[in-house]
Amino acid sequence: MLCKFENCNNDSFKNSDYCILHLTLPNEKSLDFQEINELKNQELLKKKENGDFNFKGVRLFNIDFSREKFEDDLIFTGAIIKNDVLLQDTTIEGDVWFDNADVGGDVLLEGSNICGNASFYSARIGGHVIFDKTHVNRYAWFEKAYVGGEASFNKTEIGSSLSFKEAQIEGNTSFYDAKLAGDAWFDKADVKGDVFFDFVEVKGGLNFKNTKFKTNKSQEKACRKAKIVWEKIGNRTKADYYFYREMESKRKQKSSLHKYVELIVQYPFGYGVYPIRLLLSFFIVLLTFAFIYWILEGAFTPDAFTEKLRFSFLTMIIPAYGVIFSETGFQGVLNIVEACIGAFVWPTLMVTFARKYMR
Repeated sequence: MLCKFENCNNDSFKNSDYCILHLTLPNEKSLDFQEINELKNQELLKKKENGDFNFKGVRLFNIDFSREKFEDDLIFTGAIIKNDVLLQDTTIEGDVWFDNADVGGDVLLEGSNICGNASFYSARIGGHVIFDKTHVNRYAWFEKAYVGGEASFNKTEIGSSLSFKEAQIEGNTSFYDAKLAGDAWFDKADVKGDVFFDFVEVKGGLNFKNTKFKTNKSQEKACRKAKIVWEKIGNRTKADYYFYREMESKRKQKSSLHKYVELIVQYPFGYGVYPIRLLLSFFIVLLTFAFIYWILEGAFTPDAFTEKLRFSFLTMIIPAYGVIFSETGFQGVLNIVEACIGAFVWPTLMVTFARKYMR
C-alpha cells in the first residue's frame, strides 16, 4: 500500500498509512523510537544519494546536512522537525524551502552558500535562526514566520530582497555588517528583543512600517537606520516617517515629566516633519481664542465674530499686535498667551513647509 501523504509514491511502513519519512515520530521514551528514528535517517540519506532532495512533509527528529552539497532545490516544505536543522557550510545550487515547516530547535545555516532563494514563509522555529556569513544569491523570505530565539544575519550577503513581514521574533534581531542588494521589509513584524543594524549595507529601502518593538531603544535604533537609508536613496517622505518614529521612541525613554511635556512637540508640531498637522494646530488655536474673545465681548453677531477672528489671526502671526492692542484684565492675559503661542507656531509652520516642499 502506498503512503497516503500527498504525491508520495513510497510504500507505507508496516501497518501504518504513511511511509517511514512521513510517519509520525514516536515519543523519545518509547521502545520504538530508536528503531524508527534510525530507519528515517537511513531513508533520508538514501534519497539524498539518489539525487532526490524533495523532503516535503517529512517527520524527523533532526536534520544534519552540514558541509554537504546539493545540486538542486532542497525542499522541506511542511516538514516537522522535532529538534535542530543543521546546514552549516553547506552548498545548495538551487533554492531552500521550509515554508510552513515546524522546527522545534534551531535552524543553523552559518557559512552556507545558497545559489537561489531561502524561503521560510509561515514557518515556525522554536529556537534561533542563524544565517551568519551565509551567501543567499536571491531572496530570503521569512514572512509570517515565528522565531522563538534570535534571528542572526551577521556578515550575511543577500543578492536581492529580505522580508520579515508580519513575522514574530522573540529574541534579538542582528544584521551586523550584512549586505542586502535589494529591500528589507519588517512591516507589521513583532520584534521582542534588541536590534542591531550596525554597518549594514542596504541598496534598496529599509522598512519598519507598523512594526511593533518591545523596547523603545530597539525602535530608536531601527528607525534611525531606516531614516539614514531612505535619506541616502533620496526619499524624504519615508525618511521623515522614520525620523518621527525615532523621536517618538526617544521621548518615551525620558523621565515622566519630560516624556509627557514633549507630547506637545510630538503631536501638534509633528517634530517638524508634518506641516499639515502643524497647520491644523494653528487653526485650532486661532479659532479657539477667537471664540473666547467673542464670548467675553458678549456681542453675539457674525460681524463681531469676524472681527475677533481677524484680531486672533493678527495676534498669532504678529505677536506684538495682540499685546499692543490688548485690553486689560483676563482678556489681556489671553492675548499675551496667544501671542506667545503664535511666536512659536507661526515661524515653525513656515520653516516646516519650507523644509518639506522646497528642499
